[in-house]
Amino acid sequence: MSNPVLDIPALVEQFHTDGYLVLPKMLPPDYVAQLLEGVKRDFEDYNEESALYGETMQRIWRPKMFEHGEPFERLIDYSPMIDLVEAILGHDCHLIANSALRTGPGDGISGWHADETVRFPRPKGVPLDPRIPVPCFVANLNYYLCDVDEELGPTEFVPGSHRSGRQPDAEDRDANGDPTYEGKSVFRAVGEAGTVVVWHDQTWHRGAPNRSKDRTRWVQQAPYAKRYIS
Repeated sequence: MSNPVLDIPALVEQFHTDGYLVLPKMLPPDYVAQLLEGVKRDFEDYNEESALYGETMQRIWRPKMFEHGEPFERLIDYSPMIDLVEAILGHDCHLIANSALRTGPGDGISGWHADETVRFPRPKGVPLDPRIPVPCFVANLNYYLCDVDEELGPTEFVPGSHRSGRQPDAEDRDANGDPTYEGKSVFRAVGEAGTVVVWHDQTWHRGAPNRSKDRTRWVQQAPYAKRYIS
């Protein structure tokens, strides 16, 4: 089975407009099965690094998956995803983490946030001219290793919020308690196994809680950054 073909210039434009992309059917079923088998195998064992961050992280997180076999090594420069990443970050970008997430019923990294520090702070009420782009220094990728519906807890985004210049706060919430930005409401990135979700690390996002009774969400992550960011 040949790899998918992407309209990369159009996707880069959409990425810089919305702050995220959802790309279905990027991994073939046999490759998804290999990755899922490797992730499940790693979660069967105690992981010292995960344990350093507490019981919750030991339960849901496994780092450095590139150390766990050829399928994970191949994912680092898997085309066309790496071509899209390089179009966003530059050809000298590099992988900065490679973690797997297991989200069981009731779990989820469900607090709304932009990753790390806010790189381009902007006070509320100070407009950002639409002609001014917000550079991307880190692009995150979530590879869905199972079908992810709303009950299972998809990755969620607030469109355009990478341009906000701040973390979301209580004043950004709508009547349902969800954040909004400039009138745009939450987008829920549901998708079948093999879907890849890509986002600007300054976009407000979260991993929605798993509301199912007996299902597990399996995700392989691959964030990339410009060369001078580690």
